[in-house]
Amino acid sequence: MNAFSDIGEILTSFLDGLPWPALLVNESGQVTFINREMKSRGRVPSVIADTRLSELFPEYYAALCGEQPWLTPQDADAIQPRSGVHERICVRRLPLGACLIITEQPHVREFDLGSAQTARLAALGFMVAGVCHEVANPLTVIHSMVQLLQSSKPLSPETLERGLDNIATNVRRVLNITKKLNDFSRTGSEEKTLLKLDQPVTEALQNLRQDPQFRSVEVACRPDPSLWIVGNSDQLEQVFANILLNAAQAMNGSGRIIISSRQLNPLQAEIVIRDSGPGIAPGHLRRLFEPFFTTKPSGHGTGLGLAISNEIVIEHGGSLRAENHPEGGACFYVTLPLHERRP
Repeated sequence: MNAFSDIGEILTSFLDGLPWPALLVNESGQVTFINREMKSRGRVPSVIADTRLSELFPEYYAALCGEQPWLTPQDADAIQPRSGVHERICVRRLPLGACLIITEQPHVREFDLGSAQTARLAALGFMVAGVCHEVANPLTVIHSMVQLLQSSKPLSPETLERGLDNIATNVRRVLNITKKLNDFSRTGSEEKTLLKLDQPVTEALQNLRQDPQFRSVEVACRPDPSLWIVGNSDQLEQVFANILLNAAQAMNGSGRIIISSRQLNPLQAEIVIRDSGPGIAPGHLRRLFEPFFTTKPSGHGTGLGLAISNEIVIEHGGSLRAENHPEGGACFYVTLPLHERRP
């Protein structure tokens, strides 16, 4: 079975099972698939081949923003011109384009929860497609190498050793992806306790000191020891470790990181992590927290670290965002709910 050819089948099957209208758009903005729910509402012409989103659904196209709006992850509002019904458009990136899921929102107050559930369910489908795409690469290499090693042609000990090393490397890639996915699935199931906000930051720094990418990085840590939260220390340590390691890698293992925390308002605390690296490309900023999005070379990153971190922070009732600092470098802001009680 070819995992690449199965991506489309898995995703379209998933979208056909959704109770909301949904469609797929390719990199050029052409609609390539429309699900059953969209068709059942009688809003689709009989022929859609090579038809652009801007032509089939101009109201959706007009509501979206970005240089390539059909590829820009976002949530936008639109109004159906005939019925006047208010709709929410959820756009999420895919390996070969994007998916648009449309939900009605007749009552804004009731829609908030439904919107989050829609986005999460959609993300699950995109994760499935992404897994097929990511796992297919190392599996294809492994399959080819096994065929070579099983050939009748005599192989030198050096060739055999290189082949086995190649297989072992790609098996580790697959295991790393599955481990990351397992972490992603367990973000909301771990026990939370009362702890100091700086505790997971300190633990993340201590562990990273053993990483080769971090040995020449200077860290200035300025925590506020009076801030307390309710959370899972291991999960939050994972969040800060992901951000800090990404910063070190962006600086090629040499530079300066400044960590500070403060009380943002009576209900929230904020941790800021700033590095002295080159910053984040504008086109990458909006995609940083997408599952499987990575700027690293193939085989050097799963693209799940920041996606998992974002989910962990959300499950803790907070938010994670990134921007470029005016004086240079990238800044990550982790906002978490403060706990009123002190031990």
